[in-house]
This record gives sequence, structure tokens and C-alpha cells, in this order.
Amino acid sequence: MINSVQKKVLILALFAGELMMKSGAEISRVEDTIVRICKACRIDYVECFATPTGVFLSVDSGEADADMHTFVKRIKGSEIDLSRISDVNTFSRVFTTTDLSIDDGFEELRRIRAKKSYSMLTRLIGAILVGAFFCPIYKGSFRDMFVAGALSGVAYLISYAIQKLKIQDFVRIFICCAAAAGLVLGAAALSLSESISPVIVATTTIFLPGVAITNAARDLLSGDMIAGVARLAEAMLAAVAIAGGVGIGIKIWMSFGGELVRDHTVAFAPPWFLLFGFFSTFGFGLLFNAPKKHILTLSAIGGAGMFILVFMMGSFGLIGASFLGTCAIAILAEIASRAGKDATTIFIIPGIIPFVPGAPLYETMSSILVGNYSDAVESGVQAFMIAGAIALALVIVATGARLLLAFIRRIRRPGTDL
Repeated sequence: MINSVQKKVLILALFAGELMMKSGAEISRVEDTIVRICKACRIDYVECFATPTGVFLSVDSGEADADMHTFVKRIKGSEIDLSRISDVNTFSRVFTTTDLSIDDGFEELRRIRAKKSYSMLTRLIGAILVGAFFCPIYKGSFRDMFVAGALSGVAYLISYAIQKLKIQDFVRIFICCAAAAGLVLGAAALSLSESISPVIVATTTIFLPGVAITNAARDLLSGDMIAGVARLAEAMLAAVAIAGGVGIGIKIWMSFGGELVRDHTVAFAPPWFLLFGFFSTFGFGLLFNAPKKHILTLSAIGGAGMFILVFMMGSFGLIGASFLGTCAIAILAEIASRAGKDATTIFIIPGIIPFVPGAPLYETMSSILVGNYSDAVESGVQAFMIAGAIALALVIVATGARLLLAFIRRIRRPGTDL
């Protein structure tokens, strides 16, 4: 039978887990945080099972005839908030290593929940930066950069307004991408931009399911198959919404007599992509409310990854270069997380999203619209292979990091199992 103090501990642990889950943390981190908080308060027999929609926590005294007590916390709604993940991660470390009281713990978690994120204006600037600096990555010109930045801001405002109406994410992304495609085509018809494909890809980048793909890979690595598959399904639905929205936008434009103008792409030298990657990742940091103390670090990590992607593309192709660039981001994120004593997710998510295959998704849909199904299949397979390369790189680096840390601990404390 649990007493009132232990019950407060369990509620505190579930509160912390709920905040992390709603902020986009991976399942393994949520479960580890809950178990650590419970064990820090001498509740040794704890089992936690988390999914994207709920957390289940069971405890008992460990005796053969002891009663099992199970607590369930339903998770409703979520948004990516890297700062909140960082704050709860820091709280769990402090709570488990100091004499912080349970009541003070509740107060700290309430403060974290009430903490204001970046303003809408700041996030709008982030969306503009993402669109503007992502455009030349796909060979858009400097003029295209300005158009992509402006239209990304418009797409974000449309998304913000729809989100206030509490419409489902699939519908919101579909509407925003359809509107973005129409606006890009209109800008090209007015000769405001020189190309279509790079601007459409850049404008819809803020809706790419990079977080879902990243967390799915990390959850599958940790053996959380249900959560991993659920988040993969979430990523696939988002990809369908993006492709479908862009396709509908193009179809409506063409039905009114509009034409698809020819792209005039520009090839930038690889060193430029360090700058493009830095500022596009910085924009994602603003969109995802990254901690201010880490935002320059994670932007530099994203820039380095993008530079490696472009530099290696000639030798290894897009799929191989995506794998190597993701490995670089994951390795640098592991180092930064150890140095900054924070969650690895904070450094990985903003930098990995530019690697998500937005351009192949667009090419797949545009090929379907013109009846070129062989090219559509080729682009679709390429998008799938790139996503697989990203997931594989994350799994390999995370596994290597865990084995290395276990090996170091074994050297320091002989007899410890790997």
C-alpha cells in the first residue's frame, strides 16, 4: 500500500513526463525521467510505459503479496518546445541529486509549464529565415531567397491562424501547403521569382515532419516499437498532407490557365552552404523555442551538417551524403549535449530537418500531375531511401555513443556490465 507522500511523488513524476511528452521528447527520455524521479524518493519497484498519447505508471512495494497500483495520464495535444524539454531535463537532474522537496518540485514544474516561449513575431522571423536560407540549398537564386522568405512568413501566419481554430494538423498542413504553392506560382507568374521548385520546397519546409522522423528513429532504437511506429505513421501523414497540398495548389493554378514556368537554378559553392545551413537551423531553433543558451551551438551543428551533405554529394550521391551529414550532426549533438549537460534531442532536431526529403516529395507530386509516373516512382523511392538513411545514421551514432559511455564507465568502475 502506497502512502500519501509516495502518491505525491508519483503525481510529480507523471507531471514531468507529461510536460516532456507534450513538448516533443522521445519516449525513452520520458520514461527514464519518470523512473528516476520515483527511485530518487525510494520507490524502487517502478514500471513505466509511455506512448505518444498516454503514460502508464505502476508501482508496488516489491513483496510477493503486495498490491499493484497503476496510474494513467492521458496526453492530449503537443507542440515542439525544446526549451521546455531542456528545463524538465535539468529539473529531473536537480531533483534526483539534491534535497529538493516534493512541494518545491511541483512549484518548479508549474513554473516551467507557465514559462513563455518565443513571441509570435520571433517565430515568424524564424519561419522567414528558414524559407530564405533553405531556398538556395535547392539551387534557388538570391531573388528566389527573398520571395521564399516572404512567402514562408505568410504560410506561417496562415498556419498560426488555423491552429487557433484547433483544426487537425493534417488539414492545417494540407491547407497551408496548398496556399503556399499557389502563392509561389503567382509570384513566378509576376516575375518576382526566377524558379518554382526551390521556392515551393523552401516555403513548405517549416511543415516537414523532421521531428516525427527523428523521434521515431530514436524510439525504435530504444525498443519502443509502438511509439516508433506511431510516429512513423505521423511522419507519413504529414508527408502526404504536404505533397497533397502542393499538388492541389498546382492543379488549381493550372485549371485557371496558369503555366509552370521553367526553373532557372543557381549552383552555389559548398562553403556557402555552411552559412545557409546555419541560418536555416537558427530559424528552426526559433520556431521550436530552442533554449537561448544553445541556439548558436545547434545552428553551428546544422551548418556543419549541411556543408558535409553538399561537399560529399559528388562522391556519395544524395542518399549517401544524407547519411554522412546526419552522422556528423548526431555526433556533434552527442558532444554538445555532454558538454552542455542537456538533452541530445535539443541539438539534433533543428539541424536534421533540412535533411528531410522535401524536394523529392515535391518532385513526386509534380511528376504525378503531369502524368510522368516513372519519374514519380523514382522520386518517391529516393525520398524513402533518404528518410531511411537519416534514421539509420541516428541509430548508429546513438548506439555507438551508448556503447562508448558504457565502456568508459566500465574502465572507471571495473566489474560494471556493458
